[in-house]
Amino acid sequence: MVRMAMLAVAIAVSGGGMFLAGSLATASIAEAAVVSAITVRGNTRMDSDTVKSFLTIEPGQRFTNADIDASLKALFATGLFADVSIYQSGSTLVVEVDENATINEVFFEGNKRLKDEPLAGMIQSRARGIFSPDTVASDVSIIEEAYSRAGRGDAVITSEVVPLANNRVNLVFKVNEGGKTKIRSVTFVGNNAFRAGRLREVMSTKRTNLLSWLRNDDIYDPDKLAADEEKLRRFYFNNGYADFQILSTSAVLDEVSNEYNITITVDEGTKYTFDNIAIESTLDGVDTEALYSKLKTKPGTTYSAERVENSIIALTEAVAAQGYAFVDVAPRGNRNFNSSTIDVTYLIDQGARTYIERIIIIGNDMTRDYVIRREFDISEGDAFNQVFIQKSKKRLEGLGLFERVEISTRQGSSADRVVVVVRVAEKASGDFSVGGGYSSSSGALGEIAFTEKNFMGRGQLLRISASFGEAEENYRLSFTEPYFLGYRMSAGFDIGRNSRGDTDSRRYGSTTTFGSLRLGLPLTEHSGVSVFYTYNDSSTDIDSDLLDTAGTQGDAKGELSAALTPPNSPTDWTRSGFGYTWTYNTLDNSITPRDGVRLEFSQTAFGAGGDATYLTSEVKGQAFATLSEDFDFVGMIQGRAGANTAFGGNSGYRTLDNFFQGGRAIRGFSNNGFGPRDPVTGDALGGMYYWNATAEVNFPAPFLPETYGIRGAFFADAGTLWGVDSGGKKAIAAAHGTTSSALGDVNDNAMRASIGASIIWNSPFGPLRFDYAEPIVREKYDDLRRFSFGVSTSF
Repeated sequence: MVRMAMLAVAIAVSGGGMFLAGSLATASIAEAAVVSAITVRGNTRMDSDTVKSFLTIEPGQRFTNADIDASLKALFATGLFADVSIYQSGSTLVVEVDENATINEVFFEGNKRLKDEPLAGMIQSRARGIFSPDTVASDVSIIEEAYSRAGRGDAVITSEVVPLANNRVNLVFKVNEGGKTKIRSVTFVGNNAFRAGRLREVMSTKRTNLLSWLRNDDIYDPDKLAADEEKLRRFYFNNGYADFQILSTSAVLDEVSNEYNITITVDEGTKYTFDNIAIESTLDGVDTEALYSKLKTKPGTTYSAERVENSIIALTEAVAAQGYAFVDVAPRGNRNFNSSTIDVTYLIDQGARTYIERIIIIGNDMTRDYVIRREFDISEGDAFNQVFIQKSKKRLEGLGLFERVEISTRQGSSADRVVVVVRVAEKASGDFSVGGGYSSSSGALGEIAFTEKNFMGRGQLLRISASFGEAEENYRLSFTEPYFLGYRMSAGFDIGRNSRGDTDSRRYGSTTTFGSLRLGLPLTEHSGVSVFYTYNDSSTDIDSDLLDTAGTQGDAKGELSAALTPPNSPTDWTRSGFGYTWTYNTLDNSITPRDGVRLEFSQTAFGAGGDATYLTSEVKGQAFATLSEDFDFVGMIQGRAGANTAFGGNSGYRTLDNFFQGGRAIRGFSNNGFGPRDPVTGDALGGMYYWNATAEVNFPAPFLPETYGIRGAFFADAGTLWGVDSGGKKAIAAAHGTTSSALGDVNDNAMRASIGASIIWNSPFGPLRFDYAEPIVREKYDDLRRFSFGVSTSF
C-alpha cells in the first residue's frame, strides 16, 4: 500500500481556471485521504478559523477531490481572495490564500453631468471595502446605465486600479461623457381623435427644444417611455376609448446627429359612453339601492376607466363599513357596438378570506418605514383587500417622495395568509433655488429658497425662503408635520417678516412680523378643514412730508389721507386671533388644471389679545372644464368675495385693515387702482367688502411646440370694492370740514370690468403669466395698468 505521506496533491485555482497538480496513485487513495490538521497560510486580515469555516473538510474525516473542489469554490465565493490553493503536506492540509486588496479610496474623473456623490451611491465598490474585479466590472455597467438615463448613451466608462502599500489600492472610474443624446421627434400613427400635440402633452418624454437644458426632459429612457405608454392608455381609457391599443413603439437613433426619432402606432377604437349602470350583490343584508349614490359612473357620460375604479373603491368602502371585511367588487362591462355604449354592472361578492401576514418595505433608503406604512388603511393581521392596497398605492404616489411605487403580494405561511411587498424608488426631496426676475407690481426681485419635503426621512415639510424686491422684502420659515400625534391630520407653524416700501399707489411703508400655528383635519377624500391661531405685529412708516403736524391732516392735496394716519389708523398695530379654513378640491392638477372644482371658505376672528377686534370672512371658488379635448381648450370660471365686520365700535378696526385690491383681482387696473378714494388726497382707502369674478378660456399657444409649456388665454374680469369703515369716513369728513354723509361716493360701490388676453408659461422657474387687459367699465379717477406680469397663482 502506498503510504499517505507519499501522496502530494495540489489543486490551484487562478483567474477562474482550475487545474490538478501533482499525482494520485489511485482514486481509492484520494477517497481514503485523512488529515490530522488544517493550516491556513497567507491570510493577514481574516483569521484562520474564519477561513477554515468555509471548508467542507475537517481533521480526522475522510475527504476526496470533490471535497477539495467544493472548499475552493466556497472560498472564492466570498469574494475576499484573489487566489486560493489547497494541498496536503504529510498529515496536514495546507490552505494558501492570496487576499484581495482593500480599497483605500474610490475616485471619479471626467464626470460633470453626474456628480461624485450620486455615482458613489450607485456602485458597490466602497472605500475600506474589498477590491473585486467582478464587482468593478459590474460598477462600470451601472455607471454606463446611469449616464444612458441621463441622456448620455455614448458615454464610455473605464476603471483603473492604483496599487498602494499594505495590499491597498485606489480605484478610479474614468468617465468620457460624450455628447448628449437628444430626441428629435415624437410622432404618432393612427391617432384621429386627438392631435399629436395633445398626446405629447400627456407624455413626460419631450422633444428637444431651446429650453430642454433647463427641464432635462428630452432624454430617451426605455423605462420612461414605457411609463408614457401607460399614461397614453390611461388618457384614452378615461376619455371614452375602451378599446384603445398601442400597436408598436419604436425609437430609432440617428447616429450622425445623436438624436432619437420615436414613433408610436396606436389603434384608438370606438368612443363609448356609459349606458345602463347596475349593482348586484350576493351578500345578504346589503341594500344595493342605497349604494347607487356612491357611484361615479352615470348613464350618458363619457366612459372613463378612472370613474369605474373610483366607483369600485367607493362601493368596497361602503360595504366594508357595514361589516363585510372580505368583500370583492368586480365590474362587468358589456359593449353595445351599434350604439357605442357600455353597460356596467358592479357585482358585490364574498371575497377570499385572506389576511395580511406581513407588510415588507423595500427601497426606502432615506424615508422611514412608518412614513410609508401610515398611508395604508389596513395593517398586518387585517383582512386583505386589493382595492385598499391600490388606494394606498395612490396615496404613496401622491406624496411626491418616490419616482416609482410598486406593490405586490406573495404567499404567506399558510393558504389564507399573504405577504404584501412594497417597493419604492426614492427621488430627491430637497430643493435649493436661487432666482430673480421682474414683476410689474414689485419691480426687480430675487429669491432664495430651500424646500425639503422629506425632512429627516419623516415625511415632514420644511421651507425657508427670502425674497428681495425694489419695494418689498419677505422672510419666511414654514414647517408641517403631516401626521400629527400619529393621526391623519397635519400640524405646523409659520413665522416670518414682511417689509414693504412706499409706492406710487401706496404712499406709506409697513413692516410686519407674523407667526401662526395650524392644524389640518381631512373630512372626506376631497375636503378638509384647517384651524389656526395667527398673530402679527405691524408698524406703518409714513414720510414726514405727508404729515401735517401744525394743521389739519389730509385737508390738502399732497398730504396722506386722514383715514390712513393716526388717530384713525395707529401706526403700531397688533392682531391676534383664531380662524378656520374649509376647502373642497377635485382639481386634476394643481398647476395646470383642466377639470375639477376648488372651493374655499375662511373666517378669522381677531380679538384674542392685541389691538384689532373684527371678523374677516372670505369665500373663493374655481371651476375648470375641458371644452375641447382634441384642441385642449380649457374653460375656467372663478368667483371671490369678502367682508370685514367690526366688533364693538371703531376702536378695534382701522382703515388699513380694509381689503385693498387692484390688478390681481380685476386686470387692467394698478395695485390699489380702484375702489374708495379720499376725494382730496386721492389715496386708496380700500373697502370692507368686495366681490369679483373671472371667466377665462386657455389653449395651447399656436405655432409653438407644446414642450415650451406656453399657453394663451382670453378672459373677462368684473367686480367691485366698497364700504369705507365709519372711522375712516369720520376722519375724512373732519379733515374736509363737512359731514360724512356729504362725502358723496367715497364708498364707491361702482362695478369695474375688463377684457383681455394672456400668455401663460409653465416655466422651469415656476408658472409665469403675462396679461394685457382693457378696462371697459371704470371710473375717471381709477389708476390703470393695462399690461402686467408676474407669478401665476390660483385665487
